[in-house]
This record gives sequence, structure tokens and C-alpha cells, in this order.
Amino acid sequence: MQTLVPSGTPMALTHVPRTGAILIVEDCDDVRLGVAELLELNGFRVSDVANGKHAIDQLEANPTGFALILLDLLLPGTISGGDVRAKQLADPTLAGVPTVVVSACEPEDETQAKLHPDFWLEKPFGGEKLLSVVRQFVRPETPGIS
Repeated sequence: MQTLVPSGTPMALTHVPRTGAILIVEDCDDVRLGVAELLELNGFRVSDVANGKHAIDQLEANPTGFALILLDLLLPGTISGGDVRAKQLADPTLAGVPTVVVSACEPEDETQAKLHPDFWLEKPFGGEKLLSVVRQFVRPETPGIS
């Protein structure tokens, strides 16, 4: 598992890239659609949702179909990104899906530890940084343009 703590210090990587879709959970349409387009152009299969309820619905509908979750913490509605992650960790079928927390808020150590993210990516980030992180967890399914 690799976690990027706010200071930018990575921990040891101990996983093999998987195949499957990437679930993007992000309420900002521009960010969500931009990330989805970037990933698709680079050969990844993507599903995107704008809130926690839809994220849980997607995960429950296809519990073995996701290779990675890109999870924003601050989501509209009653289900936060932290709630999505807690539900994911409580379900043995979903607990093994790597999750990259993508957030503009700097977490407290206790909050980050509770979420058990496989990686923490702070906003704003560049496309190359995102692709570098995603490629650690997921293999593209088709050749990308780059």
C-alpha cells in the first residue's frame, strides 16, 4: 500500500496493478469530467458519479468490477466521501478495492488514518501526476493516445 501523506512522503508500494474500471467520485462537474476524459484517453475504463449515494449504488451494483476508486471527501448530500469509504471498508467484497483520496482539504492525521487510503492526492494536481498515481493501481485496457 502506498499512502501519500500531506507532507508528500510516500510509503512502500506493495500491490500489483489491477484491471477493471475506475470509479471517480467527485461533485465538481469540471473536475470529474476532466479526470474521466484524461483517463479514457489513456486507455482506462471509467465510471463517474457526483455524490456519495451514487458511489455506493455503483459499488453495490458491481462489487467486483472496480479496480480503483478516486474519492473526493467533500460531497453534497448526506453521504460524504468518508462515509463512502467507511461503507467500502466494512464490506469484505469492496474492502480490497484500492482507494485514492483526492481532496483539497488537508486532513488531520487521525482522519487520514481512519480512511486507510491507498494514496492521498491533494488538489490541485496535474494530469501527469494523476496518471502516475493511477498507473500504480490499474493497467490500461486499451492503448492510450500518449
